[in-house]
Amino acid sequence: MNCLSTFIKFTRQLKVFIRSPFSTIALLVRRQVLRLKGVTVGRKLCLEGRIDVAVGRNVRLGDYVRLGGGVYLGTWPTGKLVVGDNTYIGRWSIILAHESVMIGSDCLIAPGCHITDVNHGIAPGELIRNQPLVSKPVCIGNDVWVGVGCSILPGVTIGDGVVVGARSVVTNDVPANAVVVGAPARLIRYRTEKAQ
Repeated sequence: MNCLSTFIKFTRQLKVFIRSPFSTIALLVRRQVLRLKGVTVGRKLCLEGRIDVAVGRNVRLGDYVRLGGGVYLGTWPTGKLVVGDNTYIGRWSIILAHESVMIGSDCLIAPGCHITDVNHGIAPGELIRNQPLVSKPVCIGNDVWVGVGCSILPGVTIGDGVVVGARSVVTNDVPANAVVVGAPARLIRYRTEKAQ
């Protein structure tokens, strides 16, 4: 029986390859381009489309990471961006690391999210564009689900097992297993409690 299941799995993979040899080759080329840009790529990276990486020297993608098409990963020369194992980042999401953005393992980041550790200075009396950037590290724990269109702003630490509702703006730390929604995001319950 084990031999039969192995054969079935092999034939399915062969069918996919035969149906789309160019997409398989394109995936291999895109992975290699990321490596040439200095991105450290783990095993079995899955790219669902074109990925844009700026700088890239301090970007590490763990094993079995999956990136949707149109994802933008940006780092400044001093910035560090780490994505843990088995994490999915949805289409058109933007992640910027001026200092440090750490995303844990087994996370789900829905399409259209924006995660950044940097912001413009806003002191009065001077043009905003001329003011220095202000950065504070962002840390997202393991098993976190960030809903579609969320923004996670500088200095935020999100604990393990958190759910961030769609279109939320996270401006403060979130404790483990919390469910937060809104702009700014507020705690509505913990995952250990029953929903009402």
